[in-house]
Amino acid sequence: LEDEFVKLLNLAHDWLHSFLPFVLQKIDRVTFGLLSADELAAALERDPKMPESRRISAVPFVGKDVPSESSEFAHPDIVIGATILAYRYEGVRKNDFKDLMVELQRNMWEEAGPFAKRPSS
Repeated sequence: LEDEFVKLLNLAHDWLHSFLPFVLQKIDRVTFGLLSADELAAALERDPKMPESRRISAVPFVGKDVPSESSEFAHPDIVIGATILAYRYEGVRKNDFKDLMVELQRNMWEEAGPFAKRPSS
């Protein structure tokens, strides 16, 4: 097998045997979750230089509906898995959806050609 295939097989093995079971044992809004709009506003008021990763990714919680003030998950694969589950359980926040639509529209207007053939369409 080529080196790239071996790397993908190792990643799939790690996900299935380590990361996925770890993430699935966590409980949304008890051990991890997304910051709600109110929690996000309060966190930005406390720390205006809060990293972007805490704004859009899942963060650890210290108790039911109590996000940690500044800690984040250390392993990137755990962040990805927890974030996917958090968005699945909680849904996309209205502000995130609005930001996404604005960005897509901006990309659409920057591209040339017929609308149906643009990469953003």
